[in-house]
Amino acid sequence: MGVDRRRGFRHNSRMNDAVPVQEYLVLARKYRSRTFAELIGQDALVRTLTNAVAAGKLHHAYVLTGIRGTGKTSTARLLAMALNCENGPSVTWAEDDPAVQAIRAGLHPDVLEYDAASNRGVEDVQKLFEGVAYAPLQGRFKVYIIDEVHMLSSHAFNALLKTLEEPPPRVKFVFATTDAQKIPLTILSRCQRFDLKRVPVPTLQAHFAEILGKEGLSAEPEALQLVARAADGSVRDGLSLLDQAVALAHQGVIDAPLVRAMLGLAGEGEVVGLLQPLLAGDVPATLAAAEVLYGAGHEALATLQGLLAKVHLLTRLKLVPGLVDSPSLTPSEQRDLGPLAVATPLPTLNRTYQILVQGLAEVKAVEAPHEALAMVLVRAASLAPLPAQLGPVAAPTAAMAMAPAQQPTAAPAAAVEKPAEAAVPVFGDWASVVTFVTNQKPAFAAALRQQVRCLSVALPDVTVQVEAGLYPVEALLRELRAVLAPVGLNVLVAEGLAANAAAPATLREIDVQAHQAATQAAAADPQVQALLSAFPGAVLEALEVDDDERLND
Repeated sequence: MGVDRRRGFRHNSRMNDAVPVQEYLVLARKYRSRTFAELIGQDALVRTLTNAVAAGKLHHAYVLTGIRGTGKTSTARLLAMALNCENGPSVTWAEDDPAVQAIRAGLHPDVLEYDAASNRGVEDVQKLFEGVAYAPLQGRFKVYIIDEVHMLSSHAFNALLKTLEEPPPRVKFVFATTDAQKIPLTILSRCQRFDLKRVPVPTLQAHFAEILGKEGLSAEPEALQLVARAADGSVRDGLSLLDQAVALAHQGVIDAPLVRAMLGLAGEGEVVGLLQPLLAGDVPATLAAAEVLYGAGHEALATLQGLLAKVHLLTRLKLVPGLVDSPSLTPSEQRDLGPLAVATPLPTLNRTYQILVQGLAEVKAVEAPHEALAMVLVRAASLAPLPAQLGPVAAPTAAMAMAPAQQPTAAPAAAVEKPAEAAVPVFGDWASVVTFVTNQKPAFAAALRQQVRCLSVALPDVTVQVEAGLYPVEALLRELRAVLAPVGLNVLVAEGLAANAAAPATLREIDVQAHQAATQAAAADPQVQALLSAFPGAVLEALEVDDDERLND
């Protein structure tokens, strides 16, 4: 038995009859919107266009913009059908309408589709509009559909502009684009613009379930939910993924594990198994869970992206507890992430997300992404136990000023009673606070060493005085609060000291004093004195302590 690929027939060598080969039509083409009612997720657009058609108040040019697969080209064709159907202009038409069928097949002489991505020159545009001044051949209107119109050259846009300024009667233009910002304002100002929105996950999920029912197939709700999420608001992308899932399905049933494997996603239990010790600050358990994912064949980048998505979802659940009952969440997410969101402080979620985002670049850049992922997880888990109780950052007010009779080391009068869990001594003194800042903003930490005198560190409050210097005082305080607020520290400002109290030294002054004392001690050393005597006129300018000597002290 052979196949004649030119004719599309399979021939039986023992029989003279021929069996036609049925070409498989992908779901995205098979279930393209055939009427305005079938255009999902774009209710405002459909309502506006149907009202305009019914009232006979159609603009001569439209711009349809949005991400890929949301229905821009389908909308343009539907508009052409509405204008040229036999009972038109109308938003409804007979299924066997010859004009509609011709437009669907791309054979209607008055509906011209043009791809600007591959034909972007001025000559191409001039050739397209050669017959624009002539009356339609068969339909009521000539409809020019230009896809990816933002790809046209500037000269091509100039050639198009004249036609848009004085459009011939019975001519409509529909421009589709994924990047409307690249279209000149002179073009946009002559068009009606519609922004097609991303289709929500529940809408996509219901649409896919309906299509599978027509195909005689079935799928678990969670499987369809995963496909809808991966589609990211694009109907076409989702149908392409659904096509792939159908091809992989066993006995016509699409289940969640199959979709996860197809998309390269870790299982819900595996991600939660990594997320729980990570947010609890258990570094060994976090690394062990990461090794489980690595052993199961999950890529480091995909694991990190999955963690980011879950931390983002946890943050939403933390801020909007009622979201746990949303149909956009899978049953396993409702079961596992709801309690985890309640138990995890918001600052921990914020810090974890920031660290994971920074780790994306590291994982992409190194040759061993699994090792980079492990280091990112270590950083995130190590910072998780930091104080979780975060209140509003205190502003310098008179209530925070120290009373004249107070000692410099006393806590401010406005210090708030701290919960037991927030009193963990993460920072012992001002030097440790500045060291923490140095790891994030070295240049700013240098200003802290020179301009700030710390009166007390009574967690979670740090009381300081700021002197004028390179940083303006208000700017320094504002940035210091921004750096320390995520780790639960409040910056208070003392307005004055007791009359008999000496102002604490800045870290820079402490360093200078320590260096001077060390230099004086070294100068008094007999060996140094003998060396200076051997070289008349020599002076001791610098002192460097060897690391080994420092360890032996």
